[in-house]
Amino acid sequence: MFKDVNEAISYIENIKRTGRRENLDRMKKALKLLGNPEQFYRKIHVAGTNGKGSTVSYLTKLLISSGYKVGSFVSPYVVKFNERIEINENYISDSDIIKYSNIVKKVADKIYEEDKDVVTFFEFLTLLGFLYFKEMNIDFAVIEVGMGGILDATNVIDADISIITNIGFDHMTVLGDTLEQIADKKLGIVKKDNILVTSVDDSLREYFKSKLEGVTSQIYFVDPTDIKTDLTGTSFTFENSQYFTPLIGLFQAKNAALAIKAYQLLFKNYLININEVFREIKWPGRLEVISRNPLILIDGGHNIHGVSYVVSSLKTIEKSKKFNIIFTALKDKETKKMIGKLEEIAKFFIFTEIDDIRKKDANDLALECNIPCKIIRNYQEAIEEGIKITQKNEVLLITGSLHFISMVIKYFNN
Repeated sequence: MFKDVNEAISYIENIKRTGRRENLDRMKKALKLLGNPEQFYRKIHVAGTNGKGSTVSYLTKLLISSGYKVGSFVSPYVVKFNERIEINENYISDSDIIKYSNIVKKVADKIYEEDKDVVTFFEFLTLLGFLYFKEMNIDFAVIEVGMGGILDATNVIDADISIITNIGFDHMTVLGDTLEQIADKKLGIVKKDNILVTSVDDSLREYFKSKLEGVTSQIYFVDPTDIKTDLTGTSFTFENSQYFTPLIGLFQAKNAALAIKAYQLLFKNYLININEVFREIKWPGRLEVISRNPLILIDGGHNIHGVSYVVSSLKTIEKSKKFNIIFTALKDKETKKMIGKLEEIAKFFIFTEIDDIRKKDANDLALECNIPCKIIRNYQEAIEEGIKITQKNEVLLITGSLHFISMVIKYFNN
């Protein structure tokens, strides 16, 4: 029995991996033993390469503002483990993590005893979230896919609405080497007669239609226009209405529009002022201003798709300025492409490292760079050096890994 939250979290995060999931039978059995808690509330399921978290945040805010009790399930967290599971934007408490971890562990132990099968880290976390939501008597759950879709632990649900933000290259060893292969995995969240809302690129729309023929006829492609972004936020037009979000980046227009469309499909007649709701939106670690003197931006972009969005946004926001960039990444990422894209705006790179067995060596990152750079392995010293060399007419950008950005936020908070 867990009596301490750190003990429970440590157990969850260190569950042994037993290889790739071949099906969802283990999850289905665990949920049945828990009384199928996922069936007690309405659900919106969010997949995609990037933008899932902010889309969840927008939609959660809209539902709360309409008077509903809303659970949100996201991954990974930025600063604190409890961020993964929230109700009405309040993190799950340490005491509830202990309580529901103990319940889920009993089920996990039973499955191991009967089948010699291990409930994995993400399965355990998903079960905990689904059970907690049921016990808290929520109305809606907005659930972010962990990876892919079809074999993700969250894909045991039958959602009211499925959302796919976009398709890009990430986790290719698991999801595939082509956009179509990756799309196939993510489209697996769409069940018979589901509604799908997506802002996927034009090049994949016919593919989406062909793959979902006979599954659903209700596909809504979201296309915001007149997108403008600066350091105060992002404005756009969607279905003849104008909107503004305080989140920075051209990509935020699509994320916000996805949430608006899903919300409209849930409620044909609504009374809330969406712009007033969006005014309160926060999503840390995604193209966020963390200092204005010097100007420091952080972004958790950890794949070429995300980095490309950031670069295109920054070319719009700070086109006359040069960027000093602090960068680190995990070794399974397309770092050469990511660095090459960042070189379009970079004046100078500082390559650093984080305490993670999956980290890429800073020397190897520097070898992929074609402009002046420096290696400072200690990330705190790297930040200090970045601040020191950044002039008044320059910007310091810190990016490459969401895990890294969580550490950067803690550093600045301290």
